[in-house]
Amino acid sequence: MKLEIRSFDGIVTCGAKGCGKTYLEKHLLKLYPPKSILVFDPLDEFGEHPHYVPQSNSPKELEKVAKVVWNKWNTFLVVSEAELFLPVNGTLLPYTFKIIAQGRHRNIGVLADTRRIASLNKTVFSLSEWVFMFRHFSPNDLRYLNEFLPINARVLSDLEDYHFAVFHRNVVEFHKPIKI
Repeated sequence: MKLEIRSFDGIVTCGAKGCGKTYLEKHLLKLYPPKSILVFDPLDEFGEHPHYVPQSNSPKELEKVAKVVWNKWNTFLVVSEAELFLPVNGTLLPYTFKIIAQGRHRNIGVLADTRRIASLNKTVFSLSEWVFMFRHFSPNDLRYLNEFLPINARVLSDLEDYHFAVFHRNVVEFHKPIKI
């Protein structure tokens, strides 16, 4: 599978902490013009990119940023620790929803990273063109992924650090670490 990611694609990276999500995301961000990137960065891990460090874990804070991005157009928005701001049991706020569902019409792409895929809002996951999956071991997360994947998600529990699987157009491919 060739990784032909478009500027307006939706991307999810998911997996256990310390398995390589941020490393891969920093590689993916090299595909975008630096001025088009904005990272919603609660852990302040993306200092080399334009980023916003939220003061709370409230989806309302993400909504304020989403409104700016929606009105700006031509942006690639990274939402780190996305399960906090795009929770499974929460309703997506209006601008956040517009970016997720209609962002391609304004050349707005979104990357949401999460440790717990089953805790991420289902709309975000289901509207993503690309899902990069690292090691998962939670039975709840594995059951959730099994609803979508054409393979048994249990194989993800055996992935080594920085190894990942890519799900795109109903195909899953396994990859070794990317060298940066």
